[in-house]
Amino acid sequence: MRNNLKRNQVDFFAAHNWRDRLAAMKLCALLVIALPALAQVLPFNEAGVTMGHHHLMVPDVAAQKKIWIDVLGGQLSGNPGLEFVKFPGTFLILSQGNTSQGSGGSALDHITFTLKDFNGTKAKLTAAGVKIVSEGKDVMMTEFPAGIRVEFLAEPVQAAPVMHLGMHFYATDIEAERAWWVKAFGAQTNKDGETFIPGAILALKKTEAPTVKTQGRAIDHTGVGVKNVNDYCQKLNGLGITCERAGATIAMVYSPAGVRVEINQGLETR
Repeated sequence: MRNNLKRNQVDFFAAHNWRDRLAAMKLCALLVIALPALAQVLPFNEAGVTMGHHHLMVPDVAAQKKIWIDVLGGQLSGNPGLEFVKFPGTFLILSQGNTSQGSGGSALDHITFTLKDFNGTKAKLTAAGVKIVSEGKDVMMTEFPAGIRVEFLAEPVQAAPVMHLGMHFYATDIEAERAWWVKAFGAQTNKDGETFIPGAILALKKTEAPTVKTQGRAIDHTGVGVKNVNDYCQKLNGLGITCERAGATIAMVYSPAGVRVEINQGLETR
């Protein structure tokens, strides 16, 4: 699958003039809004949605924490068994899971962050055993333990050392995938064709090969925050999108490409 999709390369942002795209997204207030304590998600959009989290299922939670916290400076919260690492714009949830499949080759191929000190952070990541898959000027694709693909871009003027930028989807029908995010979560597309929700660019790339669902992979699912899960699921049901309830404040939905998305309430206040 990987060879077919030619994913061992710095792809979306490197191939699409990422500096211009990043500047355009700043105009859409993804990175210029001052986040309280630089560790919370952005305000809800008109649909009542904001970027929530990425849920990582990994065999060695301690190894992940060492990188995300000790190297990248994420803030730890939560409880053993369900630990949160906070970055401006998103949360990472770390859970123990014995999956042997990384994110590469799934519908959510990788997640992207920006770095204030690109070269310094690159050196720290390398020293911590993170694999540099490929790199260009001020952009690199890395692979963390458990095969989690993370792209990093240089952004020396940002306020925080590390900030969330977005996630990169592969789909056989990118317009259907984009339309689903617009319908389900009020995603917007600017004049440059960039699709986003508060806190995340939704980068979409077409593939001819069938995509693989994210469930059971190292990035098992991504998540969005809403004000009230029950109310939001009723809204989605009215739009023909089925919510699978996983508790009073959690539900799951699936995009056409197979991205598993958790709908959560209250995470933004943690």
